[in-house]
Amino acid sequence: MKKLLLIFTVFVLSFCTESSGQTTASALDIAGNAYEKNIGYGSVGLFNNIGGISANPSVIPNINSMSGSFTYIDYIEDFNMLYGNFIYPELKNFNILGKFGYFYMPSKTDVVTGEELGYSEFFLGAGTGYHFLNKKLSVGAVINFYTASIAKESGSTIFFDLGANYPFQLPVVGYHKLIVGLRILNLGPGVSFAGEASPLPMNLNLGLQYIYDHDYKLFAGLKKYTAYEGSSYSLGGEIFLLNSIFLRASIIQDINNSIKYNMGLGLDVNYSDYHFLIDYVFLPLEAQDTSTIITLSFKFPIKETEKKDFKKEEENWENLWTSE
Repeated sequence: MKKLLLIFTVFVLSFCTESSGQTTASALDIAGNAYEKNIGYGSVGLFNNIGGISANPSVIPNINSMSGSFTYIDYIEDFNMLYGNFIYPELKNFNILGKFGYFYMPSKTDVVTGEELGYSEFFLGAGTGYHFLNKKLSVGAVINFYTASIAKESGSTIFFDLGANYPFQLPVVGYHKLIVGLRILNLGPGVSFAGEASPLPMNLNLGLQYIYDHDYKLFAGLKKYTAYEGSSYSLGGEIFLLNSIFLRASIIQDINNSIKYNMGLGLDVNYSDYHFLIDYVFLPLEAQDTSTIITLSFKFPIKETEKKDFKKEEENWENLWTSE
């Protein structure tokens, strides 16, 4: 039976991973929202956008109002995932993050025993962050509990996500900003299934974001898995139009040297200073498989007592969604 479980695990992972050779705990790689997935690994350079929370925990202390997002990921008939996070900013420099993820795959019937072999993953996380150097350098950390089930077997572990972020105002005329982000995700022991240990997909990431006049952005990113040779790269861009529409695209080269193109858009709805953002991205993963990701994000108004602390040219309320 253990061998059957391991065979099923391999079968599941053939669908669940972005690149060959990945580990179990696929949900930890797939988790994220449409914004982050749309712009590639450069999303690590996001500064205060809730869309960057899964990309870099250093975003946590930069969120200025109560915010959250819920994401649905559909990988054409193979599996689905729900992902969400929520930030409570009332503790000033120590904002609080809560997040969850649930990954599930339709069960398969074992041809020998007739047993239904299901597969699912679930994780919960809580984190916080802090500002240094006049609130320019941001750092964040998240502790996560993870559990997975394969048929009647299950395993669990605890792991950490760490990140740092720093913006540079470029010495040129007009608004030009460069944001540098670093992160390490899934730092922790592996998970054991049927007596076989499976490591977490720990990875290091560098992300750069260049912002021009708030409305035009370029992203570049590098992702390196510690367990495998090779690195992944990406280039992406975003344009903000008509004060409500975001157009985004990116090119990603994965560790198998295959090229993927992501395309998506966002719609910002503002009602009495309450913001709602709908993001959509279409990800062509492999030749026979695609993914659709939809995210609904929300943001409550900033308190009047806090608005006066923002520099108008750097913290434009209408552009907070744009990772500014």
